[in-house]
Amino acid sequence: MQNVQPDNMDSMPLRQSSHGVGTIVIRFVGLLTLAVVAMTLIWSR
Repeated sequence: MQNVQPDNMDSMPLRQSSHGVGTIVIRFVGLLTLAVVAMTLIWSR
């Protein structure tokens, strides 16, 4: 039983870190898409 509790505690931070990384990747991709759209609009003109 004692071994199970630490495992649960360790799994929580890993999930939070992975979620944080996911949000960072999503923001990065969003910024890239916005930059590409802005560049295409500028070049089209």
